Amino acid sequence: MEHARPFIVWFGVTFDLSIILTSTFAALATVVIVLLGSRKLTISTPRGMQNFIEWVIEFVQDIMQTAMGFTDNLFILSTGVSLLLYLFISNLMGIPFSFVANNNTWWKSPTADAHVTMTLAIMIMVYTHFIDIRLHGFKHYFLSFFKPFKALFVINITEQFCTTLTLGLRLYGNIYAGEVMLELLAGAINKGIIAAILAAFPMVIWQAFCLFIGAIQAYIFVTLTMVYIAHRVT
Repeated sequence: MEHARPFIVWFGVTFDLSIILTSTFAALATVVIVLLGSRKLTISTPRGMQNFIEWVIEFVQDIMQTAMGFTDNLFILSTGVSLLLYLFISNLMGIPFSFVANNNTWWKSPTADAHVTMTLAIMIMVYTHFIDIRLHGFKHYFLSFFKPFKALFVINITEQFCTTLTLGLRLYGNIYAGEVMLELLAGAINKGIIAAILAAFPMVIWQAFCLFIGAIQAYIFVTLTMVYIAHRVT
């Protein structure tokens, strides 16, 4: 069943309150996890949240090492860690349940909306271009669009738009498709006891699959981010 969205217009600009709610929750959850993991640091054997945060950092460092060949840039490392945590939380928010009130969907995965994923993709691509300009200067950045041949300028420009588009739509498509399937299985509950019983097991299996897909998509997004950064720093 298709539900509307809780829109509000403020100063002529339309805002989706569900996206604001879920995106803010995911961001705050990321901050809380990092604060809990770094509140009581110890140099001995890490425990609890510190152990988890250190594992996430090492995981992102492995991605950086593979894509760039170095891991000592704390700015890029912090970007990867925060992005990985935010995307993992966002991808899973719609798996346990969705909340609908007055035919408006208030709770779902924010990354199941193309506006969110495309905004993230645009931010990442702008970030990579900023790194290139900061490290090599605007002249080197501008001339890179004419390499290896001047005739490839149009193709190089088009590549930037296509890269941004695929980065955002890949994440959106996978998360959105998973939640649509969950909604269809959940709809079987209103079709009778037999239909609900038959849909219960597939729904549990699909939720586990969505958990796996959410983790994989967060990993892919961060990995591609590091690859795009690597292309700009070299």
